[in-house]
Amino acid sequence: MTTTSTQHANAADGQLAVWERWWAGVHNAPGEIVWDPDAADLAVDLEVFGRSFDPDLPVMDLGCGDGRQTRFLARRFQTVIGADISPTAIQRAAAADNPANVSYRVLDASARDQVEQLHRELGDVNVYVRGVLQALPPAARAQAVDGIAVVLGADGTLFAKELPPEASDYFADLVQRHGLWPELERVMRLIPPGQITEQELVRLFSPDRFEVIGTGQGLIDTINRLPDGDRIRVPAVHALIRSRHAGPNA
Repeated sequence: MTTTSTQHANAADGQLAVWERWWAGVHNAPGEIVWDPDAADLAVDLEVFGRSFDPDLPVMDLGCGDGRQTRFLARRFQTVIGADISPTAIQRAAAADNPANVSYRVLDASARDQVEQLHRELGDVNVYVRGVLQALPPAARAQAVDGIAVVLGADGTLFAKELPPEASDYFADLVQRHGLWPELERVMRLIPPGQITEQELVRLFSPDRFEVIGTGQGLIDTINRLPDGDRIRVPAVHALIRSRHAGPNA
């Protein structure tokens, strides 16, 4: 195994361990999954990418967690696959009340063999990514983008929604006003949020390989409430992107 391959394997193992530890400690308490999306927030996303996703292609919810957003996407699209690096997350998602057009799989998007196998099975796929790239170490983001390119193939489109630096200021303000409540403390200890500016998000997708259709700013609006009754609504940036090349190995 080459040095680069070893580094990738070690990074993937580290990500898997972190997310397995997180999901193994989730017990369905209210507010435990701080980022659980509000349906209205997902509907706002859908307004941005819905017309750009080829309706004949499957949709992959990359980093699906417990499948909440996967099941929302299944209301609009014929075939939806929830994918996550954590087997425990996939077990939780699969055990939920899922519609017939939803399936789940364990997937490391930075593992070339895994994404190539998925593309052989499904062909080109539209990809929905929400808060996944920011959670990766900066050095691992390019590998995830390479994996996304494989599953997009020639005709798939990507919608990515991520946390910018303003999200850190938002959380700092919440802690100042409300203290570090247990659910947020666990997030900050195990999987502290990263950040990607709108410009950095675009730069991850090099113009020789990808076409950025559009970008924007908004919120990740969750179902969870603060002590004062307000919902957790985190600043976000998004990008709508498609491949410039035909074929998954271009």
